[in-house]
Amino acid sequence: MSAIGSLLAAGRYVIFNAGRECGEERWEILATPEGYLVTGEQEVVPPHPFPNRQEYRGTLGPDWRPAKLEILWRVGERRLRATHRTEGGMWRVRIEYGGQVRDQEGDFPDLCEVEYGTHLFNTVMLARRDFQIGGEHEFPVLRIGPPLMAVSPERMLYRCVERGSVETPFGAVAAKRYVVSLPPGPEEQGYSFWADEDGLVLESYEGPDRSRPWMRLVELRRGDAAPGFASR
Repeated sequence: MSAIGSLLAAGRYVIFNAGRECGEERWEILATPEGYLVTGEQEVVPPHPFPNRQEYRGTLGPDWRPAKLEILWRVGERRLRATHRTEGGMWRVRIEYGGQVRDQEGDFPDLCEVEYGTHLFNTVMLARRDFQIGGEHEFPVLRIGPPLMAVSPERMLYRCVERGSVETPFGAVAAKRYVVSLPPGPEEQGYSFWADEDGLVLESYEGPDRSRPWMRLVELRRGDAAPGFASR
């Protein structure tokens, strides 16, 4: 039990680039009186072409809708802090870097999602939608990432393409496979992943198939709040 909330799940991903392991991400999801809290640290090292370290903290409402995301990003000696928050139907951003401050804002309609470079935000998206095999959802998305951890508005398409069993270090897990793309771009420019019944990503790939691994869940711990995790 955390002083902030009850543990739903915590784990560790290994990260790959061009088929070679190059980093890891440690994360946790808490249930809080206000909703949910996702936190983590991610670091990639050579042979990744862009070594960096990220720390993040995201707050969600009881319906899993993102409300705030704080990011501390380090590349070598350079340090950037980005603070994202909702306010009156708007998504507002403040970026602090090199002694300068930049602000950004835009609409954040009810159907809009947020994508950031951790698979916990895939879990958040799945928590807000029901998928059957062959089902798909298209929606607006705010994509957050380098070089400034600012927002790029896009359209995103999720397709649930198959059901299967994924072998993990903690046993075989029943899962569904999803393919993610940015219309009108082709699926080959997107990514895919297997997620368990709670929407936790077990494995992901750079593209629609398994030829280029991206992340793999190698450690998982479920907390006392986990029994209700799947019933969202």
